[in-house]
Amino acid sequence: MSSVALECRSLGYPCEWALRGGSPQELVDRARDHFRCAHGMPDLSAEMLGRIDGAIHPV
Repeated sequence: MSSVALECRSLGYPCEWALRGGSPQELVDRARDHFRCAHGMPDLSAEMLGRIDGAIHPV
């Protein structure tokens, strides 16, 4: 089974948060929680969602 990864620092934040998941959608859902709690972003803009999508990579 392939998996994908996302690192917060790849989006320009000085943050060590990273995760792996089975699908890009899983990572986007979990990233919403992270950005809300850790970075005070209650909603993710379309631009930020695009940046997250572009930063997700296979592992």
